[in-house]
Amino acid sequence: MALAAALLAGCASEQRKEAALAHMGDEAPPDFLTGPVSTALAGFDGFSADVVATSPSTPGVPAAAGQLIERQGRLIFQPLSTAKVKKGKIVRGGMFFIWDSVAQHGYVVSEALQGFAPISASSEITNVAPENKEAVSEQVNGHPCHRIETRVALSDGSAAKLTEWRADDLKGFPVRIRTESGGRLITVDFSGIRLDLPAPELFVPPGGFTRYASASALISELIIRESTFRSGPSGESTQPKPANWHEPGLGH
Repeated sequence: MALAAALLAGCASEQRKEAALAHMGDEAPPDFLTGPVSTALAGFDGFSADVVATSPSTPGVPAAAGQLIERQGRLIFQPLSTAKVKKGKIVRGGMFFIWDSVAQHGYVVSEALQGFAPISASSEITNVAPENKEAVSEQVNGHPCHRIETRVALSDGSAAKLTEWRADDLKGFPVRIRTESGGRLITVDFSGIRLDLPAPELFVPPGGFTRYASASALISELIIRESTFRSGPSGESTQPKPANWHEPGLGH
């Protein structure tokens, strides 16, 4: 699948020859990937889509945006970084996330560092139960949909209300998902949806990458290296790079 290959190959495109500098927090997966929303995405053989998550608490600023691919309950999300813009074009970062919605664990992967680290959800999903007896017909994101509501229980004792708008013309794919929990509302919209089955080898950390003990250890190492080797006036290293350093976005 072309999109999946482009997502992980790290080939040099003009937008990815430079990546935004890393910051603490970049290593944390978005809530929609590891939380209740993932339960609505696990029932498909495979898909790829662009995704934007928004919240009323940050109007006009997406909580997360990027590309998402799935294969039988396993997900890969590559964020679209807006931290740095070059010539009017958004520059993509070199970080992506692999998540197993069944096992409820995954990895954060840094292409620039050629490393990965385990990640987990703060609270695991323990039960999913339907709430509405009949689906409501609505038009959402240009698709005829049926609105489905479910209640998702979490291991910390909390619960979330999940609302899905499943597109009739996309085999029931949820083109919009909204989750409400503890007074917090997040809406996730999908576009450019393709119902394809990506290759299974995409959903494991790339061979040869270094495993870090934790996501915080990985991001700390990346920040240290970037501050050391991007210290020149043009953003280029002023001293030799170590053997295991890789430029963000370049092929491997």
